[in-house]
This record gives sequence, structure tokens and C-alpha cells, in this order.
Amino acid sequence: MDEIRRNHKVLIELKGGSNIEGVVLDYTSDRVMVSVDEKSYDLAKKLQELEDVVAVVNTHLGIKKMNSSIISSLNKENCIIIENTQTIPVVQKREFVRVTSNLSFVVFSPKTNKELECKAVNISAGGVAFSVKNEKFDLEDDVIIKFSSDDFEKDIKCNAKIIKTHENYYVAKYVNLNPHDEDKIVKYVFKMIAKK
Repeated sequence: MDEIRRNHKVLIELKGGSNIEGVVLDYTSDRVMVSVDEKSYDLAKKLQELEDVVAVVNTHLGIKKMNSSIISSLNKENCIIIENTQTIPVVQKREFVRVTSNLSFVVFSPKTNKELECKAVNISAGGVAFSVKNEKFDLEDDVIIKFSSDDFEKDIKCNAKIIKTHENYYVAKYVNLNPHDEDKIVKYVFKMIAKK
């Protein structure tokens, strides 16, 4: 994968549907060293050399995938080495990778002083498209979006602006999203893409 760089987030898809999370520690033209996230240690310990996997990498050019295999199983530094192969053709070409989602979340409207239960249509690290019943937002409305820790590992509360409206369908763009919360949203998007 030509796009791979140090510190890129990696999701290693295993047969059977489970995933190992990690970060690229180092790479060469034919192999990638992945530092495994502590939550994934137990799964990583079961990996065998030559086992086939799919690596999903969050690169500077968007989400990229490659078919790979395990070169070296988990070592004492909690790293594994996987084969570096050709990228599977483009998954997405947007500034922010967007994924379809039916996530439930809350939108608070300061204008009406109402908290509304909404359903996502798709989501990215830049914003969320959603639908809501029996309520209306106007273009340029300022809102507060609240995502639950059930989906994002922590409660996220962020400012947003409505940038698109169509009947009961809206698009809200995050405003001044802090990097830590953006990271959690990227992780969620990443997991959803890996499931597809």
C-alpha cells in the first residue's frame, strides 16, 4: 500500500468478522509493523503466521484496504507484522470519509429550546446527515449534537450548523470539533466501513 504512513490507524479484519485495532509503527515496501491497541491483545495473541487478513488503513488520502497475511505474530512489545500489498481500488474520495449509519443521537436546538431524538442517514468526521420526525430546522440554524458513549466510547457534545435541508432530512456540519472527539468519530466511521 503506497499510501501507508507511520501513525496511521489500522483495523485488521479477521475471518469470522472480528477486528484488531492498532497503529502503524513502521513499514517497508513489503511489510508493516502494527502496534496493537490494548483492547485487541487477546484477539491478537491468537493470530498465526501466514493467516490471511484484510487491513483497513485510515490514510491521509482516505480509507484504504489491502489483502494481507500475518508475517509475525504478537511479540513482547505488542506488535504484529503484516504483509504490505497493493491497495484495493478506492473506497472513498471525499475530504471526510462518509459512511451510511442508522445511529440514534440527540440534537438540541437553542432556537426552540428542544432536545430532539434523531436518526443518522450517514456520518463523517465533518458532519452528519440525519432525519427527524415532526420537527423542522432552518438553513444556518446553530444546533448542539450529542452522541452517546454507547457508540463512541465517550459522550460527545459538539456545536454544529445546519447546511442542508430537504423535508425532514438535514445535514449538520460540526463547528470547532475538538481533535479528541473528532478522533472518536473517525474511529466509529472506520469501524462501520470495516463491517461493509
